[in-house]
Amino acid sequence: MIGVLVNPAAGGGRAQARAVLVARALAEWGDVRLFETRARGEERALAIEACDAGARIVAVVGGDGSSHHAARGLLESGAPIPLAIFAAGTGNDFVKTLGTPSHDVPAMAARVMRGTSLAIDVGVIDGVPFLNAAGMGFDVAVLERMQQPSTSSAFRLRGTAAYVSTALGALFSYDGFDAQLHHGTDHVRASSPNTRHLMTVFANGRAFGGAFRIAPTASLTDGHLDVIDFARLSSVARLAAFFRATHGTHLSHAAVHHARATHIVMTSRVPLAFEADGELYRAAGTTIDVTVRPQALRVIA
Repeated sequence: MIGVLVNPAAGGGRAQARAVLVARALAEWGDVRLFETRARGEERALAIEACDAGARIVAVVGGDGSSHHAARGLLESGAPIPLAIFAAGTGNDFVKTLGTPSHDVPAMAARVMRGTSLAIDVGVIDGVPFLNAAGMGFDVAVLERMQQPSTSSAFRLRGTAAYVSTALGALFSYDGFDAQLHHGTDHVRASSPNTRHLMTVFANGRAFGGAFRIAPTASLTDGHLDVIDFARLSSVARLAAFFRATHGTHLSHAAVHHARATHIVMTSRVPLAFEADGELYRAAGTTIDVTVRPQALRVIA
């Protein structure tokens, strides 16, 4: 049996119609059971339910958030069942690095039937697994604004356009955050009370926010995370740095620190908000551990 998880709200409602096409394509190859979410993040529980029901593959129809929660469920189940992703979200950043034909239902269904899978690394931030990237600072401010459509400049837009529009609106007003960042034995961008970070991203994949090549050298299988830290910048300098990030040339910017690590520690005076694959969370305390689990999840590739 192939378990198909769908978030009807993903992609502005496009995922529900797409799931019908996915189920029809996969049904040519075997039994398909559809699992539809009724609440945000329910893919996590449905992935576990699908495993318990005997699924040999779990396919998710949705965006990065849907894939994030489905992966959490598979990891918690402990079952060696691969995850297949049919993109139907907004940014769909993870599949850009994965390189599958996730937007092409027949082509992706054929991949599922071949069963060729890849063991990928999974990042973990404050106990929360993530597939593509996690971060704090500016990206969190953008996501918080996007969840307030009545005040967002992007309330009439979708997908990447919505993120970029909201990001531009927040670019000059966001004030940054104080924290100390360490990886291994190195002290990376230790901020004093008068020094702030603009954004810190822990990347497993290369794409971010739909339009940004945030970690152009990242790999899903190298056992490391790429750490990209933006120091606080003037308004004009921010615009230039983020424009360079759309082309992946920001790593050489003087205000950007780039490293590869397996364990990162961030300390702050108050618990920080963070995002993991575009899903918002709040740290349990003032110390955040970020680690990587090498080859922890199999995905259809």
